Amino acid sequence: MKHALAARLAAMPEVELRRGTAFRSRLADLDAVEVGLSDGSRVSARLLIGADGRDSAVRAACGIGTRNWRSGQKALVFAVTHDAPHEGVSTEIHASGGPFTLVPLPDHEGRPCSAVVWMTEGREAARLLDLPPDAFAEAVNARSAGVMGPLVPVGPRQLWPVLTRIADRLTARRTALMAEAAHVVPPIGAQGLNMSLADLGALMDLARSRPEAIGSEGWLAAYARRREGDIRLRAAGIALLNRASMAGALPLVALRGLGLRALHGVRPVRHGLMRLGLRAGG
Repeated sequence: MKHALAARLAAMPEVELRRGTAFRSRLADLDAVEVGLSDGSRVSARLLIGADGRDSAVRAACGIGTRNWRSGQKALVFAVTHDAPHEGVSTEIHASGGPFTLVPLPDHEGRPCSAVVWMTEGREAARLLDLPPDAFAEAVNARSAGVMGPLVPVGPRQLWPVLTRIADRLTARRTALMAEAAHVVPPIGAQGLNMSLADLGALMDLARSRPEAIGSEGWLAAYARRREGDIRLRAAGIALLNRASMAGALPLVALRGLGLRALHGVRPVRHGLMRLGLRAGG
């Protein structure tokens, strides 16, 4: 996805793509925001969008704090090859401890390949990280329940903390936060992607409907109104579903299934992608 996005941006004449250049500073007044970059240059615009990840430098420069909740889980991330083609579809397998998710990747050495995000209790994740290759492959296949056929781990393993992080506010003068700069949620039901697409959709809608006001106080307030309630609701719902996954009790398992269907039913990821694609195409 990153390669496709970079290629698309490079092909857009109105976009200047600066690879390897980082944000350094921000100076905002009523009419514009000036951004200092790591190569020493400065850029002035009506709007700065902070989409620079969970440890956002843009958010920090705006003095925007966050609320954080940790679940005690870790996400073990690695790649596998398998016999069955993934058809470009992610698969999520739920059991006690947290979900085991396969995310499509390009083929590896002629075989279908997926990234795996395996959420589990922190000490168990550390134990799995240190297993020798054969024992790790056995554990992976036991957890996958045979989905996609036998899985063969390839490449390194990484361990990431699982947390919920919500920015105290989504805007500052001439600045809007989106995606993980605004919200981080456990990787359940692709809801992090869904929320990020909704952020982008709101910004695009406002830019098209009120182009003359981009970046103004009222324009930014409208963005915050559109997104803040949905972000809080989804973050709370995902936290509840994650606790249900960790518990593994049968009534909570049933609740988890209903909750996942409800979250996907509000605004499905695939429909969001289609709408954004159609809009980008004109």
